[in-house]
Amino acid sequence: MLKVELRSLEQDEVVLQEVDLAPKLGLDLAPDLSTGPLEICCRLTKTGDVILAKGWVKGKMLLTCDRCLQPFESGYKSFFEVQYRPEADEKLEPEEDDEECYADSSVETIFFAGDMIDVADEIRQTVLLSVPMRALCREGCRGLCGGCGVNLNVDSCQCTGKPTDDRWAKLKNWKPQ
Repeated sequence: MLKVELRSLEQDEVVLQEVDLAPKLGLDLAPDLSTGPLEICCRLTKTGDVILAKGWVKGKMLLTCDRCLQPFESGYKSFFEVQYRPEADEKLEPEEDDEECYADSSVETIFFAGDMIDVADEIRQTVLLSVPMRALCREGCRGLCGGCGVNLNVDSCQCTGKPTDDRWAKLKNWKPQ
């Protein structure tokens, strides 16, 4: 699974490599966000009390095109980097060197308790952040016709002339005085 015991990090770094369906990996994802198996690689390294986790998630998700409204499958590979610190560090006053580490670091810090680190939540967040804000089935997608609604990628438009907007019809003959 996606859990690592702290004592296994004492001697050397640990590399997690998993290929399986999201539910079997312990990830709570919508079915359309992982249409096939996920491929996960994560390297955990311990330096002092800090454990650095770097890795990537690769998979496929089912999206709906924003132009033509057709579903399509899209592959992704997203990277993540996070550092884990014991909860005891959270309660201590940060020293001058630590303040720089917390404030200037672009690496997210997660505090943990116990003798296990579970990277499943970080992987879940990485998958969720992989969803594009604007999904296109292909770069040249022509979308839907504004008049008849036909998918312009498949058929040609049957509209005659430019579509009218009746909301502005009363202003068509208006003249300022």
